[in-house]
Order: sequence, then C-alpha cells, then structure tokens
Amino acid sequence: MLLVLLATGTLWAQAAAPVLTILSSDGRRTLPVTVINNQDYVLVDELAGPFGTTTREAAGGLTIAVHGRTIILTADQTVVSVAGRLASLPAPALKRDDRWYVPVDFLPRALAPVLDTRLDLRRASRLVVTGDLNVPRIVTRVETGTSSASVTFEITPVTPVRITAEAGRLAVQFDADALDLLVPSLPPQGFITSIGAGATSSAVAIATGPRYGAYRSSSSQPDASSSRLTIDLMPGTTDLAAAAPATPPTPPVDIRPSITPSPSAGLRTVVIDPGHGGEELGAQGPRGTLEKDITLAVSKRLRTLIESRLGLRVFLTREDDRTVSHDDRSAFANNHRADVFLSIHANAAAHPSIKGAEVYYLSIERADAEARRRAADEGTTLPALGGGTRTIDLILWETAQARYLEQSATLATFIEEGLRSRVEMSPRAVQQAPFRVLVGANMPAALVEIGYLSNPAQEQQLASADYQNRVAEAVLDALVRLRGLLDRTAP
Repeated sequence: MLLVLLATGTLWAQAAAPVLTILSSDGRRTLPVTVINNQDYVLVDELAGPFGTTTREAAGGLTIAVHGRTIILTADQTVVSVAGRLASLPAPALKRDDRWYVPVDFLPRALAPVLDTRLDLRRASRLVVTGDLNVPRIVTRVETGTSSASVTFEITPVTPVRITAEAGRLAVQFDADALDLLVPSLPPQGFITSIGAGATSSAVAIATGPRYGAYRSSSSQPDASSSRLTIDLMPGTTDLAAAAPATPPTPPVDIRPSITPSPSAGLRTVVIDPGHGGEELGAQGPRGTLEKDITLAVSKRLRTLIESRLGLRVFLTREDDRTVSHDDRSAFANNHRADVFLSIHANAAAHPSIKGAEVYYLSIERADAEARRRAADEGTTLPALGGGTRTIDLILWETAQARYLEQSATLATFIEEGLRSRVEMSPRAVQQAPFRVLVGANMPAALVEIGYLSNPAQEQQLASADYQNRVAEAVLDALVRLRGLLDRTAP
C-alpha cells in the first residue's frame, strides 16, 4: 500500500532531480529522469531493477531481453521491434556516452507488451502504475472567500470516499491502493493550513486553521468515469471581520447565479486550456507580466463562472505552472469528452501600440494571408518584450477539428461579440489560423487572445481582476448562446 502525492508537479518526498515513480504490488521504485529536447528519458540500464531486463549491444543497435522476449532499438530511430512487431515512440532512442536512453513512453508502448503487464504512464505526475493497482487520479482545487473555503477533489475513475473529522484536521479516506494527487498552492486564508498525506497510504489530510469551525460535504458523478467531492469549511465564529486574514484576497469573480443552470443535451463538459506554463513563459510584457500567469488566472475565473452559473463540468488542461505539450492539451479535451475546447492566450507584437482582443478558430486549407505570413516569416517563435520568446506552433493538415469548423466559427463569433461589449478589440477580431493546439480537438474549439502584453497600458489591464472578470463574463455569454444553439439543433 503506497501513496504518491504530487503538489505543483513534484513529489512530496522532494527529490534533487526529476524521477519516474513506478508503483507495483511489490512496492515503490524510482527511475532517474533525464530531460532531452523537452522529452523525459530514462536510462535503459535502470530498467533492470524494476523489470528484470537484460541488454546486449551489437551492430549499432541494442537488444533488450525480458521473459524470453526481445526488444530491438536503433540509435536515433523512433521505430522499435517488439517481439518481432514494430512499434513507434514519440522520440528516438538515443545513445550518449556509451549509454542508451529511451523516452518514458517506451514503457507502455514497448516494454508492457513483452511483460504482458499493464504499464499506465501518467506523464503529468511522472508516475507509472503497473498491473491492476487502483490508483485514482485526483485533481484538487481550493477556493476561498471571506466567510468560507472549499476543497474540491475531481476523482478519476470513480472511487468511494469517506471523511472523518479528527483533532486539527479532516481525514479523507479513498478506497484505493495509492493516490495520484495533485494539490495546488494554498491562497492566504485561515481555514486550511495544509493538504497532504494522511495517516494511511490512501488518505489525504486537510489540516484546519484557526477560522475553521465545521464542514459539510457533497458529491456528484458527472459521468461514468469520474466523480467529484466538495468539502466546504465554515467558520466557528460569526465575527468574520475579526477572524479575517490580514492579507486581503484578490477580488473574486462575480458568481451570482444570474443564469439558472439547466440540463443541456449538447453542452455538458468544457475544457479550458491556460496557454503556456512551466518552461514555456509565453509573451512577456515590459513590466515582466508573463502570459502563462495571466492565462491561468483567467481560466480559473472562467471555470468558477461556468460551474456556478451553468452547472457544467469544467476541466483545466493545467491547474498550476507546468509544461504541457500542444498535442497533450487537445488530447486532454478528447479524453474528457469535452463538448467545447477553449484555449486562452495573451498576445505580443513588435510595435507596442498594437492592442485589442482577438479570437481564432482553426484554418486547414483556408488560412488567410496574415496567418500564412506569420507561419512562414516568423516560424514558431515570436520575440517577447523583456526577453524570452512566445511559441506559436502552427501546422496545416486535415485534422479531427475539420468536422467542427462551422461550429467553431460560430463559437468564435459568439466570443468576439461578448468581448466587444466589454473590452477593446483588435481591428481583426475574428480570424482563422492553423494553431497546433486546436488541430486535434474533436469538438468545437476556439483560441482567445485576450489582449496584447506588449502594449504597456494593456499589460496593466490584463493583470487586473476587473479585466479578467470581464473576459470571463464574455466567454460565459458565448457559451450560453452556444448551448442554446446546440440544444435547438440536437436530435
């Protein structure tokens, strides 16, 4: 029985270097991770311990043997032979200083078939679950107000949970072998002092603060594959002013239920993609404001609005400051069966006078001249003020998004109209462009550039709670209109 807890992408048991954690019925082992060309690699020699592999090198290749079966690697090639059948890897096998490295995807794609054992790779957690262990993925969200705080666990797959109030903490016990738990940073407040490992291997402890008095919980099951547990922590005194934290919280988004939630046949799940993150800073303003921080803040405000006003299921492709590939973002939306995919970004330009919000939907064959110029002349990277770069990964081919282009165009128009009444718009407010992050989305999708960080005045606006709330309100209005359209056209 083991517990893997992750906070902001690192193991609670802090390691000096990144490691891949392997969970099995025999216990927990770790493999050192080497990041090469933005890909996680592991040393082939390190596989012998947890998986019993042996190796033999000959003629520029490497043979890995296990259980009487072989895997054959060739240096700098992405195709490998697995027990006589070909398999592909997302990155090539590499030989460096007489040592062989393979991308972490080698484990489920090549090693699992010869082991006849399930190897569930979870890249975001750098975790591999072997065999039939029950290790639910739990994404934690903490929200605070002046008079309460709440902790929400998004649990995949559905896992029974029970809560026990103990001295100084709430014990949340999951019916599981281990936990793949993501915990965000706690905002300043007096209800929760920490969230971490509990007394058992499959429990989480919520350490309560001086303002805590009682709790209530609620649970729901948005679909067959996941469940949601929300724990509200309430104060033990009515003197809220005296008990309020010394640091005033950021002005919260307005969550008054002005729109009555109702069932929708066509819009149930929304995935919001906060652009960039981790090593990908995105655009940077003259005062140092980073795109990755702005997009995450806006995405969280938008999620709160959608959940509170529309009652929809909402997921973020990243909950904190971490690197997520373009393909993984759209794949996340597909895996969660999203009905809408929204990618949030902030723009930058060489001329600081350029400003205004813009909305994009995917172009495949009809990319306009400006989008093509950006792809051809500027490549995949734009300069960002204050140093750094902003990646615009562009690609042109037939994709999963092709069948949704009409709905995506409608969604982009609705968003543009919602934004126009609230914030300043670019002269080219709705455009088509072959953005990579939209390519694989199998649902209506749009990319929203909420303003230009390169414009000093707009940089200040983008960092303000008021501007972020206005953007969130605009996108919410667009989703309300899209929901109505989908309901009217649903069979």
